[in-house]
Amino acid sequence: MSAPLLSPRRARGSGLLEVLISMGILALAAVGAVMGMVAATRDVKDGQVLQGRRMLLETRVQRLWLASKSELLLQAVDRPGTFPTEIPFGTAPWKLDPSPASATDTGTGAYFRVKPTGEVEPMTGVPANTPCLDSTPDAVLPKDVYCREVLVTKGLPQDLPPESQALVPPGAMPFTVWTRVYRKGDSLERAAVHSEVFVQ
Repeated sequence: MSAPLLSPRRARGSGLLEVLISMGILALAAVGAVMGMVAATRDVKDGQVLQGRRMLLETRVQRLWLASKSELLLQAVDRPGTFPTEIPFGTAPWKLDPSPASATDTGTGAYFRVKPTGEVEPMTGVPANTPCLDSTPDAVLPKDVYCREVLVTKGLPQDLPPESQALVPPGAMPFTVWTRVYRKGDSLERAAVHSEVFVQ
């Protein structure tokens, strides 16, 4: 006994359905591939910008190593009750980097542009103490500007546990130099922060 054959009309219908299902699966795969490429591009861009932020921190720290430590100590303030990284941007005791900006030295100045390639460009000619947070339409600084703030606090970044206090020699005066870089409109979590301890 032979199996019944499908009618030509029924065979045509099932073939069309298979093609439509295949095309739907292919379309979903294409959308997934495009979304993956977009995410990878964003991650590469963020990595390049993060590299620029890190460079702004490192060049500032290199200048600190060459600076007079006694002058830095004179700028030191008591460590605030709130941990420095949790203090909002533009809030004392943080202050915009007061060093005069040089077009060829990213270790100076408070305002920068970080290009998508990660290249850092100091912004010269911006009046000192121009607020970085100004978001009004007539703001001096564009929205893609990066700002650098500095803070010098007396003592170590945090109190040492009793068993580690012997690490600081008697009579020594440690102080911490904090530097943070953020993009206008960033949250505190996105800021790049560095702290360096010096002993006088």
